[in-house]
Amino acid sequence: MHALREIQNSDAQWIFDACQDSEIQYWTTVPRPYLIEHAQSFANGEFPEYKIWVIENIENGIGAPVGVISIHTVDDDGIAEIGYWIAPWGRGHGASADAIELVAQYAQDDSKIRSLQACISDLNSASQKAARAAGLLPAGCASKNYPAGEAQTSASNYRRELSVSGGHPREL
Repeated sequence: MHALREIQNSDAQWIFDACQDSEIQYWTTVPRPYLIEHAQSFANGEFPEYKIWVIENIENGIGAPVGVISIHTVDDDGIAEIGYWIAPWGRGHGASADAIELVAQYAQDDSKIRSLQACISDLNSASQKAARAAGLLPAGCASKNYPAGEAQTSASNYRRELSVSGGHPREL
């Protein structure tokens, strides 16, 4: 079971530790090498994100950070672009899918957001699986490339339309 909380300055050290992971560096746009200064800037909110949360594993009532999820931007059509990563010690327990679901719940109360969208490298099957588990469906080719190590690969959008009470999609 997972929960989200606001990012805090005190998160910098574990974020730094997590971002030394080769998988995070392979599939994301984190700086390489990833320095403690990067983590401190991120935890202090110095990146232009719409919203950032820490994903916590809350088994036994204790919240242990296992990843980050954020809404990068919300465009004029109400599409909220999300991104996420899970630290090595948090993988394999559904943290990404749980976090996406929690962001969807948050987004229901944000009048600017009509849908969630993740742009995922076509080679990143683990992230695609997590997106599908959270109800994001393939929604076409992305207009930008995404990292796969030092290379840039094609990417696809995965989208979930949000609904208002009654379960019907919001009108655009």
